[in-house]
Amino acid sequence: MTDRPSLAAIVRVWGVSLVRWVLLRRAEPGLRHSASTRQLVLVMVVTEVVMAFVLSSVLPPAVRPVHAVCELLVILAGLGLVAALLRHPHTVDEEHVALRTGFLGELTLPRSAVRSTAPAVRTVPGRGPRLVPGEPGAVACSVEASLNVALHLYPPVRLDLGRAGRPEVTMVYTSVDSPSDLAAALRAPVRGRASPGT
Repeated sequence: MTDRPSLAAIVRVWGVSLVRWVLLRRAEPGLRHSASTRQLVLVMVVTEVVMAFVLSSVLPPAVRPVHAVCELLVILAGLGLVAALLRHPHTVDEEHVALRTGFLGELTLPRSAVRSTAPAVRTVPGRGPRLVPGEPGAVACSVEASLNVALHLYPPVRLDLGRAGRPEVTMVYTSVDSPSDLAAALRAPVRGRASPGT
């Protein structure tokens, strides 16, 4: 797990992701997540662009340059957030399952401990890696409060959640755009052991 980054680190991730997106640098292959957040932010960015022109037309000329700079920063921040989510997908390899949020930290699980995955409909307050209230041994890792997949772990995995402690975890909830793709990635054969069920 990586602990929740500082605001400066988040801005840096957004900026670097946006530059690489603009330069058409190939993103890391993996499983996309947070589709609803991406779509919402893109709608807000388009709305902000339209409203920026409307508001600029009624502002005094002396104020327009300052307004334009502020609007540009807001628009770039929105695009940077979307780019960070697109460029930091969940990944599954032979040894690890990495659940990412793009800019709020991540959880890295040993693949050998991920026994199964199943659809789940959960809402867990907060963002990033966090404990699930009222469910001992469960954590969530997502940008959104809404979660749609549960990963069952055995044996339990001790995770470092920073200030929240180091719990032994048997269940991890996350969000992924295609739960079936995550299940397929986890079913793929791993040398030396049977693949997990779903």
